[in-house]
Amino acid sequence: MLNARKQKTSQQNGDVKKGKSVAKIHHDAVSQAQVGGFKRHDDTTQKRRAAFGDITNALNEKTQQQKKDLKKSKLPLKAVVETTSKPVRPPKATKEPKQKIRPEKKRQRQSKDVLELDENVIQLSQESRSLTSSQESTCSSYTSSQESTSSSSSLSSSLSSSKVSLDDIEVLNETYTKEEVLAAPPDGVDDVDKENMTDIAQVALYASFIFEYYKERELKFMVPTYMEKQTSLTTNMRAILVDWLVEVQENFELNHETLYLAVKLVDLYLTTKNVSKERLQLVGAAALFISCKFDERCPPMVADFLYICDDAYTKNDFLAMERSVLKTIGFDIGMPLSYRFLRRYAKCARASMETLTLARYVLEMSLMEYDFLKYRESEMASACLCLAFRMKKCGDWNRTLEYYTGYQTEQLLPLMQELNTMLASPSRQLTTIKSKYSHRVFYEVAKLPTLKSDELTS
Repeated sequence: MLNARKQKTSQQNGDVKKGKSVAKIHHDAVSQAQVGGFKRHDDTTQKRRAAFGDITNALNEKTQQQKKDLKKSKLPLKAVVETTSKPVRPPKATKEPKQKIRPEKKRQRQSKDVLELDENVIQLSQESRSLTSSQESTCSSYTSSQESTSSSSSLSSSLSSSKVSLDDIEVLNETYTKEEVLAAPPDGVDDVDKENMTDIAQVALYASFIFEYYKERELKFMVPTYMEKQTSLTTNMRAILVDWLVEVQENFELNHETLYLAVKLVDLYLTTKNVSKERLQLVGAAALFISCKFDERCPPMVADFLYICDDAYTKNDFLAMERSVLKTIGFDIGMPLSYRFLRRYAKCARASMETLTLARYVLEMSLMEYDFLKYRESEMASACLCLAFRMKKCGDWNRTLEYYTGYQTEQLLPLMQELNTMLASPSRQLTTIKSKYSHRVFYEVAKLPTLKSDELTS
């Protein structure tokens, strides 16, 4: 038994020295697993790689080759010693021959030098006293002024480092008072954040102010009509792209916020850039990749996005498009999304999960329609939730929702009619969203019948 064990351990040590992976703990199971719902045909030959190796190309082959060349070009120590130049000593100064002076003349010269030195010393002492007195006065005035301005200079330096002025601080202090932050909503309005005050993850104290800030930023990210400027794109091509993005989001199991942000990035990019139909999918994939970096905890890698594009683009094309999208939007990715408003408003209404899922289905179907870009994100979320209430007959647009959303039923009725018409006549070719919400996981909300015109207006 002992000899067999020794032979087994010696064999394992020999395998480790040869580079074979013997231990099961270090077995590469990542290459055999499906990454994001997709599996390549050559997974057995795929090399192990770092989690974010493809995302940040910090070191390329060119720099590595340059480092190798630098290492090779270093001279040996002997050559360095031989090539170093010896220090050159300066030439010795030639001494002039001294003249012989008689003793009497020498004494006279010494006495004259002493008198001249005494006069110079007296003059220097007087000048030094005047200088020291003036320096003391200037130093005292400087120290007093420095002490008086020390607080203001430290404050100004701190403000300049944080790029905030005193006026900005006064404006921030005057924005909300303590009473306004802790104030309860008016009578007849449900205080939905009161019960979550102890939960630090929900930041219930600032929830209402956060969504007020979102509503202020909506106008900055409104998408104007851009399809007239596009020479080779149509609204149907945009709908096909959104349908494909929904499929990728479902297969990669991404968050819904990631999908909505990707569609928003595509629309904002197309408002300023003229894109051909061959590169439209590249724009969508790069936008989804950016939104994955922003919202996902573990975003997919570049190779996965190239694979879902059927290897129609190279890695350099993909990264160049990512940079182009970020430059076009000004690197401002924290934009308000209709999905975030929908979740907030559903919480304020205390809606059930089935009602929220139905509103999500309506809102996700509206992503494919180009005509809904003219509406604000908060208005789209409010209209979808109100339409879901009508379809489920489970609630009404009460005073609480009017307070938190800022919209009344009369304002939302025209948009609700457009959404109901969209649900009544869906596309027969683009069925990804409808089949997705027809599953029992999503309560089969896509199978619910649409409302008639009189039921919607009543």
